[in-house]
Formats: sequence, structure tokens, C-alpha cells
Amino acid sequence: MKILKKGVLSTFQDQGRFGYQSVGVNTGGAMDSLALRLLNIILGNHSNEAALEIHFPGPHIEFEESCIFAITGADFNATLNEKLLTKNKIYQAKSGDYLVFKHKLNGERLYFGVKGGFEISDWLHSKSTNAQLNFPEFSQIIALRNKCELENSQVNYGVSFDYDFVDKKIRFVPSFEFDELDIESKDSLLNSEFLITKDSNRMGYRLSGEPLALLQNKEMVSASVTKGTIQLLPDGQLIVLMADAQVSGGYPKLGFVIEKDVSKLSQLGFQSKIEFEMISYELAVEIMLQTEKTFNLINKSLKLCEKEN
Repeated sequence: MKILKKGVLSTFQDQGRFGYQSVGVNTGGAMDSLALRLLNIILGNHSNEAALEIHFPGPHIEFEESCIFAITGADFNATLNEKLLTKNKIYQAKSGDYLVFKHKLNGERLYFGVKGGFEISDWLHSKSTNAQLNFPEFSQIIALRNKCELENSQVNYGVSFDYDFVDKKIRFVPSFEFDELDIESKDSLLNSEFLITKDSNRMGYRLSGEPLALLQNKEMVSASVTKGTIQLLPDGQLIVLMADAQVSGGYPKLGFVIEKDVSKLSQLGFQSKIEFEMISYELAVEIMLQTEKTFNLINKSLKLCEKEN
């Protein structure tokens, strides 16, 4: 397929580059890992198949061959030959068709994938874009692994899956250093709003709110960090590390946002307001297991629809 317009910050992303943090290579991967996972389930791809992570304004894409595709995540008013598309469904594209993203309705990141995946070289067992190395380079031409067509052009399997953007709560599990906060700061963290600032990006979401403080100022030893880590900056403000986070840091770690809410956070733009909710490790595991059950149910439901058709 041909990219007529690149759009803003379009990159290839899979679930990330794991196992190399010890040598300084960050994991990267999709900001919204759940949207990417859903995309690959819908398409019948491997769970770690790479897709295009698209921001608005998005690219203009011309299909040069037949393929099955789907979009998940944000809603950018996608159209195929001017016909409005619905996210979380599979569609058939033919040579000469045009895919355009016209308006941002909600969310910040959309995932576009094709059945069978794209022809992309991997590095350290991942196809995710590493911005520092400019790998893989976003090219004007994207090759598909194989052509494919729906056996029944009327079949358009879809699933219901979305985030509750009205609920501003971002749930996290506290770390040991949470108890280093003074009483007023603990109260502010758990009972006040924080604004996502314009300085937020794939490395981290910088927040603006009531400054927090430790019981006593002391120098922390650098330690490993990961996606979802909540760090307290020297100015008393917070940052939530995201997909392209560094592998270690010396700022106090107040907690870790659960995966489901990291995905939700990734779909919120700057000037959005959030609130933190502290939960237990046990509840975090329960939420994770429920998320797994949801994806397993979606997977089974789609396979049942295929058999019936």
C-alpha cells in the first residue's frame, strides 16, 4: 500500500522489545497495548503482530492490493472511499481504495492493521519503532505479507470494546516510596485532580497539580522503571512513564498504574484531567484476570461467528 500523506507521528508498533533493558534498550511498543491486542484478535493475527500507531491528523493511505484490515483505539472518523467506517470491525479493501481519517472524535491513538501483517524487519525480536535509532524507517511504501479477501463480502465481524472516558480515575498500586510522602501530599495525590500537560509524549505524561513533597528530602538510588511507573519530580509534580520510558531512574517511585488504565491514559490528550485511585495488589491482579477473560471471550465469539458463516 502507498502512504500518500504521512500524518503526524505514525509509527509501527507491536507489544514491545523485552529482555534488553539490562543493556539500556527500552521496551517501546504500543502506547495502548489493549487496543493493539484487540486489533490482532479481530484480524486473526499473532498477538504480537505489528500495526500502525496513528495520531491525528493521520496518514492518507492508498491500497494497491486486496487486503483485510481493521482499526481500533481512537475514533478519527475513518472513511474508505468516503464511506464511514466503524472501529473494532474487519473490512475488505481492494486495489485503488483510499483510507482517510477526517476528524478526531475521541482518543489520541488509533491502530491500523492488516490480516497477515506488514513486511517489516525486526530488531531484537520486535518491529516496534525505536525513535532514537529511527528503526524501522517509516517509508512511503508499505508491503503486505499476503493478499487476502473475505469469502463473504457481507461479513463484517465486530466487537464491543471501549474505555469509559467519563470516569477520570487512574488506578495504581503503591510502591514502597509512597510512604515517603508527607500526610498532605498523600491526601493531594488521592483526592485532587491532575492536568495532563503539553510536555507529555510517548516517554511520559507530565502532570500538573498540587505540588507533592516527601517527609524528608534525600537522594534516591537509581533503580529500574517501567511503563506505568509514577515518579515524583524535583518540582513536586508527577510524571507517569509511558511506552518509550527509560530503563532506570532516580526519582521517587510512588506507584505503578495498572495496564488497563495505562491504555486508558494513553487515549487522553493534554489538558485532560485525571484523578488517581490507589488499589491493592490483589485487586490489580483481579482486574488483570478479568481483562484476560474479556479478551478470551471476544476471541471465542469471533471464532464462533466464523464457523457459523
